Amino acid sequence: MIENKRTNDPEGVRRRIIDAAYDAFVTQGYLATGMLELRERAFVSGGAMAHHFPAKRDLGLAVIRDRVAAAVRQTWIEPLRRCADAPTAIDLIFEAFIGELTQKDRVSGCPLNNMAMEVSQFDAEMRALTSAVFGDWHEALSAKFAADMEEKRAVGINPGRIATLVIAAYSGAMTMAKTSQDVGPLRDCRAELAALLAANYSRP
Repeated sequence: MIENKRTNDPEGVRRRIIDAAYDAFVTQGYLATGMLELRERAFVSGGAMAHHFPAKRDLGLAVIRDRVAAAVRQTWIEPLRRCADAPTAIDLIFEAFIGELTQKDRVSGCPLNNMAMEVSQFDAEMRALTSAVFGDWHEALSAKFAADMEEKRAVGINPGRIATLVIAAYSGAMTMAKTSQDVGPLRDCRAELAALLAANYSRP
């Protein structure tokens, strides 16, 4: 049922629309999702939807800014900052993803990867936004690897290049897992990244 009553919480309505759109875009795709469906998912009127997001593109940009970027910060950037070194953080991140997806018994893929693959070819602003999120992710990984080098935990690595490898490996493994609906590629990727990084890290 669509909500027709006035609301005194416009920010709450906006969040509800973005939450519904984020879930739909990640699970079924940006291009496959219509605005009428999103109105029904969010339980809002056409007027409320038009007030906050006159076009689906406006909503897509908001989802990238408010939800996709936040998801990358929460799942990757914050753990990197909390952990003692990059390999520990990366292994814990993979462990968390594998555990969560196994419990859900469904793989929807990486939200950033899903959006980037759909929108980057036809919308320059969306491409710039998704690229900026990748950039923040890459910068956080590079900084962690550089700090490990500086503190003599790691030797013989190029922080920027190894950061690119980690992101590409994770993104590819997540896409494979989504395609097969099996976390096996993520398990393989976790094991191989751990072995690769162990060769360049000294352990007490």
